[in-house]
Amino acid sequence: MELTKEQIQQIDNRLKKRGIKYWDLRIEMVDHIVSDMETNATTNDFKVELEKTLRKLNWNGSLRGINTEGWQNTNRKYRKEYHSAFIRFFTSFTNVFFYVLISILYYFISKQISYNIFKKLSLLLFVIPIIIYFFITIKQLLKKYGRSVNLDYGIFYFSFAFLMINLPFQFIKEFSLENRKIFYVIFIPIFYVATYAGYKTYKKAIERVEKMKVELTL
Repeated sequence: MELTKEQIQQIDNRLKKRGIKYWDLRIEMVDHIVSDMETNATTNDFKVELEKTLRKLNWNGSLRGINTEGWQNTNRKYRKEYHSAFIRFFTSFTNVFFYVLISILYYFISKQISYNIFKKLSLLLFVIPIIIYFFITIKQLLKKYGRSVNLDYGIFYFSFAFLMINLPFQFIKEFSLENRKIFYVIFIPIFYVATYAGYKTYKKAIERVEKMKVELTL
């Protein structure tokens, strides 16, 4: 049994109505259903074979639980990739060399200027990646990829370093001015590595989505 594009679209629409809101999750499920139907069909009746396959896969009822499981699995995958990208940065001698060099240079600068000026410089260094993040995500939105679980988590881990900024800043108020400088010297390089790891994770998400979009047009 070979399914038509119209029949495949009907399967996609059914999954969407039953609770699979992310199109990239639906693609994987549709592929699984189509493969099973085309391989194991015993009749040419599309509706009969579809129901038989959905019962076999236990996808014939509400699929909200499958949708939840799908985004949870995707989150675990991107969390692992984010952590790997962060750790991988420090496995490069060149990266570690420049990381240490910049940290030392920043510490030297902190000694040469007042705390207020150093604080403004540090805040500027925090803001620059955030501006780049908004520029990249707005550019992505203009491409109208649709609701994608891969992009949702790609964006989340890209912004993860920004989301965590507030936590350490809750404690800095208790430090002396000299210790606040040391905090910035330590935190800003780590912040940039975390942002870099988030961007690498986001790029992988974009690549996956682009690949799926291309396959949809074939």
